[in-house]
Parts: sequence; structure tokens; C-alpha cells
Amino acid sequence: MSSKYGNMLKPLNLGFTTIRNRVLMGSMHTGLEEPDMVSGLFGGGLTQMAAYFAERARGHVGIMVTGGIAPNSEGRVAPM
Repeated sequence: MSSKYGNMLKPLNLGFTTIRNRVLMGSMHTGLEEPDMVSGLFGGGLTQMAAYFAERARGHVGIMVTGGIAPNSEGRVAPM
């Protein structure tokens, strides 16, 4: 790795916690938080969303910024 980015994969001590590296995954809409299309119930994709983030954590992303989700239809921004 270039010396310009020599610290990218090194741990970062924040005082209260240490992050394994300086790789950041930005917030993105995955659609996994939407209602299950078969049952129509919210939370159908939450297991998939948990697996999505777990895989990225195993891939050594240091920090993941997650987006907001609506826990029910009243919390949605867009109509169904």
C-alpha cells in the first residue's frame, strides 16, 4: 500500500474504544428493511439485513454507518 494511505489498515484508538482499521462503509439503502413481500409484515428482511452487516464485519470493515429504518408502517417516509 502506498505510504499516502499507510495508516488505513492500522487500528485507530479513540480513547474509549479501538477500531480495527480506518475503513468506513457509508450508509446506503439496501431495501432489506422493507416489509416481507410474501407476508406483508415488517421485519421480514431484518434477518437478511443482520446477515448483510455481519458479512461486512467479517470482511474487516472498521466502521459501518447504518441508515434509519421504520419499525412499522407509521414510521415510513414513503407510502407502500
